[in-house]
Amino acid sequence: MDGRADAEEFDRLLSTVLPIVVRDSAAAESGRLYRSVMARVETPLLRYALELSAGNQLKAARLLGINRNTLRKRLRLLGLLPVARGNGSNGAKSA
Repeated sequence: MDGRADAEEFDRLLSTVLPIVVRDSAAAESGRLYRSVMARVETPLLRYALELSAGNQLKAARLLGINRNTLRKRLRLLGLLPVARGNGSNGAKSA
């Protein structure tokens, strides 16, 4: 398949599946429909971008057209990146 046919197939699939996902999410995610649907799309997109870039976050961010820090924030929020410790000790224990 060429790129155009792939895009058309994606649009067809999205038109078929999106109403079902929205209906199901609207009932379960009161007031959080946008976040719920976007997380379902964003998670596999970010995983695939990381896969294409062999885990290199800077390359994945460039591929996606976003800042690396934005990518890291999204990965963290979606549970795809461990939460930063924030103690600034770089692994050393303080006394």
